[in-house]
Amino acid sequence: MNVPYTLIYFYGISIISSIIIGILLKMPLKPNTNSFEGNILFPTVFVALGLTAIAEFLFGLDIILCVIIGVFSALFSKYINRIFPGVDYGN
Repeated sequence: MNVPYTLIYFYGISIISSIIIGILLKMPLKPNTNSFEGNILFPTVFVALGLTAIAEFLFGLDIILCVIIGVFSALFSKYINRIFPGVDYGN
C-alpha cells in the first residue's frame, strides 16, 4: 500500500492545530463521563479528520486549509452543546 506522505502530513497539521486551538479555548483534556460536553480528544480530533477527508476529496489540501479546518473543528467542539442543545427528558 503506497500512501502519499503529504496526505499524512496534512492530516497531522489539521489534528495538531485543532488540539492547540482546543487548549487555547480551555477545553477539558479528560472526558467527563457524567456529561456530554466536548473535550480535546474525542470530538475535536475526529471532526478534524472528517473535515480534512471531505476537503481533500472536494478541493484538494494545502497547509492553510488544514489550519482553518483545525480551528473550525476546535470551535465546533467547544460550542457543540449550544449548536445542538439536546433533549429535556421530562423536565
